[in-house]
Amino acid sequence: MDLQKRLQNEVLRNANVKLLASETWGLPVHSVEITYETVKRTPMDILMKMLLISFRKGRFQTAEEVSEILLVESLFIEDMMEAMVRSGLIVKNSEGYSLTDAGSQQLESGIYVQSPERQEKTAYFSPIHGTFLLGEIKESKAKKFRFGNSEWHAETIPESAVREILEKLQEDKEEEYGQTSIHAVKSVTDVELHSVECIEFRLHQVADDRMYARVWNTMTGEWDKALEQFIMEQELSEWRKTYK
Repeated sequence: MDLQKRLQNEVLRNANVKLLASETWGLPVHSVEITYETVKRTPMDILMKMLLISFRKGRFQTAEEVSEILLVESLFIEDMMEAMVRSGLIVKNSEGYSLTDAGSQQLESGIYVQSPERQEKTAYFSPIHGTFLLGEIKESKAKKFRFGNSEWHAETIPESAVREILEKLQEDKEEEYGQTSIHAVKSVTDVELHSVECIEFRLHQVADDRMYARVWNTMTGEWDKALEQFIMEQELSEWRKTYK
């Protein structure tokens, strides 16, 4: 049994429901490329704590000087000092290396906040929904949805919505050590327009004379309440003229 027939049987399970019409159409969904930065927070290891304490108590000009005090190979010290400079934990001036305010705060908290890393992800935005959708796109050859927004631009997506979808996409990545969070959204670019197949049923609940729509979204794999509500708001009054 094909999908449309199975769904039709489901919506007509109630004998009091009458099918007025059904059709299949393509919902416009845009793939957008999001460029952003993440920061990772990890428990501070012993060597980093020792280094930060050393820079808080004294002034050192080179990694070799610190190595002699801590009795740790200078190569390890140099690598860690470079990472700490990039992360803004220490700074070097004429007197030598010293802690920054961020370095002092992270030493007290025991949490190391690494320098931001650039990331890119592709997400799918539906202008009709006004939000991102999760799921797999299978291009539809059906006619386009009768309501569309040709004036839509990726720049109009609220940053809060971008951060929300990034957080959801980040959840798929397990963190073995530490916690990664979104630091900054750099850009959101419209890449490609897709057509997601949706199956619409216009129904009449005979007992209480109520007309309504059910719409199956093949991308999300579920009944789409937002699309149903959108269609009802646009067309219910016309349905009463057409189907009476």
